[in-house]
Amino acid sequence: HLSTGVDGFYVTGGTGEGLLLDPDERRRILEVAIDEVAGQVPVIAHVGAVATHTAADLAAHAASVGAAAIAAIPPIYVNADLAGIKEHYRRIAKAANGVPTWLYYVPHATGVTLTSKTFAELMDIDNVRGVKYTSYNFYEMHNIIELAQNRDFTVISGPDEMCLPALTMGATGAIGTTYNVMPGQFLKLFRAWQNKDIETAQQLQYQANQVINALLTVPTLAAVKAVLKRMGFDCGVPRSPLRGLTVEEEERLWQALDESPFSEIADIPLKA
Repeated sequence: HLSTGVDGFYVTGGTGEGLLLDPDERRRILEVAIDEVAGQVPVIAHVGAVATHTAADLAAHAASVGAAAIAAIPPIYVNADLAGIKEHYRRIAKAANGVPTWLYYVPHATGVTLTSKTFAELMDIDNVRGVKYTSYNFYEMHNIIELAQNRDFTVISGPDEMCLPALTMGATGAIGTTYNVMPGQFLKLFRAWQNKDIETAQQLQYQANQVINALLTVPTLAAVKAVLKRMGFDCGVPRSPLRGLTVEEEERLWQALDESPFSEIADIPLKA
């Protein structure tokens, strides 16, 4: 990925199955990533957890080992009110000890919906500096961007299949699942966008979305791990209650990928 030219890494987020890992596993994964990257690009550590103290402990560890920023989902399952959510982020940001704290907004996974007005209140927390915004509601995303004017606050897009639309609505970059298997495609898209070559950026997004459609024919995280294994990086299968692919599902996945542009745009040679 570094040789491809990626601008950073986001560790133990949704794709990294952070919430399915023990805190010690999350710490170790982050330490390995930071050691391998060796300061070449920033590493953001996702520290989100149901319990505030767990997230705060992970934030303190991330700061101590050199993470460039930490990020956290809002508290899930417990139906925390706005006051509770704000206190959750205050404690995480304080534990990060000056390392920038990012919000991770992914309502379809967490069940927690925040309005742009709520984001404005969260921006007032010391050390909150950005959001990974994984939602299709780009109207609200741009409202957040407008509310963040004159603040040190960055908005990064989450949905891979909507990377270009998010950029057109003001996002400054993107973090996502399928960038693990085709980072170069999205780097080309981002550079085309920067160069105001919208037609090229559109075509690159359309190609990527054909691959994403293929990945969505089976459970997505298992699909990504199957592709990485074929590329020579055996990451095992997802942690339970997620699962690996059946033989039939894997056959369906490769048939769908063969019918997509994946073999042409994959950044690492496939190994049979």
